[in-house]
Amino acid sequence: MTADSIRWSYTGASGPAYWGSLSEEYRTCALGAEQSPIDITGYTPGDGLLVAFHYFGVAIAARNNGHTAYLDYRPGNAIDVGGQRYELQGIHYHSPSEHTLDGESFAAELHLVHQDTDGTLAVIGLLYRLGEANPSVQHILDAAPDGIGSIDLTYGPPAADYVPASTDYYGYDGSLTTPPCTEGVRWMVMQFVGTVSQSQVERLQELTHGPNNRPLQPVGSRSIIAVGAP
Repeated sequence: MTADSIRWSYTGASGPAYWGSLSEEYRTCALGAEQSPIDITGYTPGDGLLVAFHYFGVAIAARNNGHTAYLDYRPGNAIDVGGQRYELQGIHYHSPSEHTLDGESFAAELHLVHQDTDGTLAVIGLLYRLGEANPSVQHILDAAPDGIGSIDLTYGPPAADYVPASTDYYGYDGSLTTPPCTEGVRWMVMQFVGTVSQSQVERLQELTHGPNNRPLQPVGSRSIIAVGAP
């Protein structure tokens, strides 16, 4: 969920407050009406579509682009949302979390990025608060290059390791959380909250030389639904 054609960052004159002015390509970051992340609050019980995970493969590469670390997967892993199939494109992290829940911020957030055949994105957000170390997060830390670059993996972390314990979620229409902040993204932030250890958080932020979360964006007139039992 990043664009690398124009230099941007999470601090200073190239930080989030200035993304929209760095390039014409990034103007949506400043002018968009349905930007992410948001504080998930004021949600209503919804008849939203259930999400089913069909994850079978293992990561084939780990990348560090300076903004976050990714796990890349071959085609074949997917989610199904009401009969619509979205293929897993990759998994990356933000620390602290980008989304908040009723005002509560979390230690980390994983984004499982999917795309359908029309190019529409659907992103699963997994939230983690401080507590016990998390094996699936550790897999990213173990695989990620220390610096900018990519490493091929013979047998990387299985995609199935990132399926949440419950598929209840908060759903809303949003955007990419990094430039170019493209809108039309289907967000499903899982209600189940996992844990990560303090040392894992420190390592996550070490890889990106500091926090890599975009500030909260206005919800505006958007509705947030709770699918399942919050």
